[in-house]
Amino acid sequence: MSHPADPEEARAGRPRAREVVFRAIFEADATGDDALEVLELSLGRFRFTADGRAFALRLARGACDHHEEIDRQLRDLLERWSLERVSAVSRAILRVAVAELIAIQETPVRVILNESLRLADRYAEEDAAAFINAILDAATRRIRPGSLETPREPPGGGGAGPLTPHLG
Repeated sequence: MSHPADPEEARAGRPRAREVVFRAIFEADATGDDALEVLELSLGRFRFTADGRAFALRLARGACDHHEEIDRQLRDLLERWSLERVSAVSRAILRVAVAELIAIQETPVRVILNESLRLADRYAEEDAAAFINAILDAATRRIRPGSLETPREPPGGGGAGPLTPHLG
């Protein structure tokens, strides 16, 4: 896999795509407009790599195609809260992340979680990152069971991992 040499090009890839999709979902939620139409308008305002543009479209389609499932998952995880009570920014970040968990299986969950926290740090209220992290941790365990578990080395594997006692 090649990595762009230009730092601006790197920022115009998947991280920028997630941000633009987040902004489109936020705007569509606020205005009632179609998220894909909002995204199409947004794509013209930003410079993307070919991969970033394709990824943004794929992620937005996943968010739209799975909208009911995404919101159902989030409602199930929000104990004593309604989805409508979650701030619009946090709700949009959660929807994008859950869409990626569902629709783009090849993205590692750690990338999805880290990118969601990056968006929260940039756009959400001060304490939102911890809330978003907790909800996405639970969502990840439901949608991609076992994906957050650290793989255990087989006995006698001889790897250079941390030394921990083996119990059981």
